[in-house]
Amino acid sequence: MSLCIYSIVYIIIPFLYCFPIILADLTFPNLLLVSFDGFRWDYMTHSNATLNNFKWFIENGVSARRGLQNAFITKTFPNHITLVTGMYEESHGIVGNIMYDPLYNDTFYGSIDQIRDPKWMDDGGEPIWVTNQKQNTKARSGCVYWVGDGASIKGFKPYRYLEFNKNHLLNFTSRIDKIIEWFTDPSYPINLGLLYFEEPDHTGHLFGPDSPEIDKQLTVLNNDLGYLIRRLNNTGLLPKTNVIITSDHGMAFTPADKIINLDLYITPSKYQIFQRNPIGNILPNKDVPIEQFVKNLSSVSHLHVFLKEDIPESAHYKHNRRIQPLLLVPDEGYTLNSSHYSYHRQGEHGYNNSLLDMHPIFMASGPSLKKNFSVDMFENVDLYPLMCTLLGLKPSPNNGSMKTVQAFLIPKYSSSFTTFITYILILSLTATLVGIYTVASCRQQRMKHKHMSFYTSGIKFLVASSVHPTQTSLLSDSDDDVIP
Repeated sequence: MSLCIYSIVYIIIPFLYCFPIILADLTFPNLLLVSFDGFRWDYMTHSNATLNNFKWFIENGVSARRGLQNAFITKTFPNHITLVTGMYEESHGIVGNIMYDPLYNDTFYGSIDQIRDPKWMDDGGEPIWVTNQKQNTKARSGCVYWVGDGASIKGFKPYRYLEFNKNHLLNFTSRIDKIIEWFTDPSYPINLGLLYFEEPDHTGHLFGPDSPEIDKQLTVLNNDLGYLIRRLNNTGLLPKTNVIITSDHGMAFTPADKIINLDLYITPSKYQIFQRNPIGNILPNKDVPIEQFVKNLSSVSHLHVFLKEDIPESAHYKHNRRIQPLLLVPDEGYTLNSSHYSYHRQGEHGYNNSLLDMHPIFMASGPSLKKNFSVDMFENVDLYPLMCTLLGLKPSPNNGSMKTVQAFLIPKYSSSFTTFITYILILSLTATLVGIYTVASCRQQRMKHKHMSFYTSGIKFLVASSVHPTQTSLLSDSDDDVIP
């Protein structure tokens, strides 16, 4: 076997041996994202409910002591999309549970058909379930009742999904059974799951965030979470699954004596209002000067009035066509009422995202995460890049950062994607060097072979000359050859 062949064998074989070890080291655990709608960050401390299963996640994982700073406006649809895309609402385009799009001259009310329509849902962000399936052909995502899971986004739908339909909902334990079934499918298991529960939001709206009914509902949810832990453990998923427990927003108490009646200040027939209560997105009629609305509403106590162009950049709620020319933001606890709609609930959300009562919980546990570790607070846009890191994916463009959440990861997973790319670059560089070395070795062999052939030919020539002694040399040192 020639030297060049030996060069290839002795350099490549060690890498062929090590590559499975590298791949094994870079095997990423499953990921399960769970949202309990309207679970305020401080329910963990001020509630009288027994929350031992939630506390288990804090003690055996990572958490944010004051929860997540969610996106403005602090509503359900926008923040559930922010959680899975890492984008602010002005960037991903879901700017309210109700919104008007002037391009389509159409209003979104959150119907099943609208939620599955790419016209509304595929307007900017890339959900984590899409990223998961785009970058890994063997990866599969499964969503139970997550906003937008039935829409084709960037040409992808989750491999498995159930759309939220109020008339046909699985109970909470059945939802858990469904996601576990998908994770343990013997032929086509998912590696990413998203699971949604509409409580304690529903109870918080009806009875308020400080009510005994909230305590009862939190106890029910604690039992459901315990059931999830047992199912994960009994199926062998617990040690190989990172589980994130979070929410979209908190809840504020809204007493009946803090209602702002818009009819007292602006004429109902002269405008339309979208995303109402407590936030108001107002579109004045074309024949009505917007300055008149600003003048009449600016004198209302506990109400902040913004022209679209004057909305602070820090709100990240300005640069999108679905945000209307006039934005109304009441103080916490105050709600809006008018002839356009008239109802009152004991709890509301949607207020400024700087208010602590709007912040949701965050806790997570799993093989990639530290134990009993916490930070004070971080933005919910950071959750998307964190999930990408946990899955070994390259994040699509987003507004998030790993600056704070990097601290959640144990060293092995702190830079998994970067490590994977580093391995690939090293292998590529090594292959290139091997190729250069091999070519050089082979060329040297050929040149040596050619030189030896020439040397052998020379010897043959000299031997041939010695067997013909009568042949006279052209040059001679003998004096007999000199002409007198």
